[in-house]
Amino acid sequence: MKKFFKILFAIVLIVVTTISCSDDTTKYIAEQPADGKFLLTNSISDIVLVPKDADKNIAVTLNWDNKSWYGIDTPISYTIEMDKSDGEFVKPEEIVIASGNNISFTHADLNAKAFALKLAPEVASKMKVRLKANLKYGALPIYSNVSTLTITPYSTLILKYPMPADLYLQGDAVPSNWGTPVTDIQKMAQIDNHRFGLIVALTGGKSFAVISAASTWSDPAYVTMDNNSNPQSTGNFEPRGSATSWGGTPIKSPAVSGVYQVILDFTTGTYSITPAVLMTSPAELYIVGDATTNGWNAPGNAQKFTKVDNNTFTLTTTLKAGKFAFINANSTWSDPAYLGKTDSEPSLGGNLMPSGAANNWAGHSITAPNPGTYKITVNFKSGTYVLTL
Repeated sequence: MKKFFKILFAIVLIVVTTISCSDDTTKYIAEQPADGKFLLTNSISDIVLVPKDADKNIAVTLNWDNKSWYGIDTPISYTIEMDKSDGEFVKPEEIVIASGNNISFTHADLNAKAFALKLAPEVASKMKVRLKANLKYGALPIYSNVSTLTITPYSTLILKYPMPADLYLQGDAVPSNWGTPVTDIQKMAQIDNHRFGLIVALTGGKSFAVISAASTWSDPAYVTMDNNSNPQSTGNFEPRGSATSWGGTPIKSPAVSGVYQVILDFTTGTYSITPAVLMTSPAELYIVGDATTNGWNAPGNAQKFTKVDNNTFTLTTTLKAGKFAFINANSTWSDPAYLGKTDSEPSLGGNLMPSGAANNWAGHSITAPNPGTYKITVNFKSGTYVLTL
């Protein structure tokens, strides 16, 4: 009988142990939470970012519940994902969360993410944000609701010197020969938010300064502090006037008379003088190429620029991977067309040259930047084009 009870006890023990193990196994199986349970909230939705103390001031805080989302007590990794309003989180900006159930972004942090997503500065744009959670080795990823932020980034451009409203070349290297008033052919064109440019005929071996008024000498004027005894193709300029006890010397023109492109960059305080070709502004301007909607066919009115002034044209259009060029008629090509001066012009703007039978169709089709919608500005006085998002 004792033997019987021993056997029975052993059987019961095995059954209980098996059931207990089965319960433990069930207890430690991770399961994804139901939809709508994993929620992300933000402290503010409409954010205007400002550069002052940007690395100290908090722009937004994102919060979530730090629960055992998988039904068990197990380590969980969190990642914030950000994308443009029309993005699908294919290649989002990611921020890995070390611990906790919230994260705060300073104005500088959020501005950097906005620029990484190519949101335009000084323009209100929407950004999508969501939270990703996963177990070790990226297992069982889950995603929160998508929160939308309206963000106005600030420009990160830092100017070495303030940009004036107007600039003119003045000196014995240009027709005014130090006289006033300075004519419009010596007035520089503003290329973008930090550069002025002009294609102009320069007399070799002479000099010029840059002034901000046509009728008189300006305070300040822009001259060089470099050793400037020989002609230069590039160098440094400074604003010199009553605040600096004047000083400085005019910039030397190249040794050989000819047509040159003069550019002043106010972020670096440098000028460049390079050979160029005078261009006459056309009556109309279009964009063509396999980077455009109509390819190399006649562009149509959708790809026609608006003429802003005698020398400037603008167009907002969508570009894809490929090449493009500018033409002056609604046809497959024009003489002249307007191409990149080199085959390696920067993707967001560079120098133009006319291309036609007269110069054996010189120039190069321009490589489009990353696919997207761009505002294109073409200026024939400076011989430049600029693309902005």
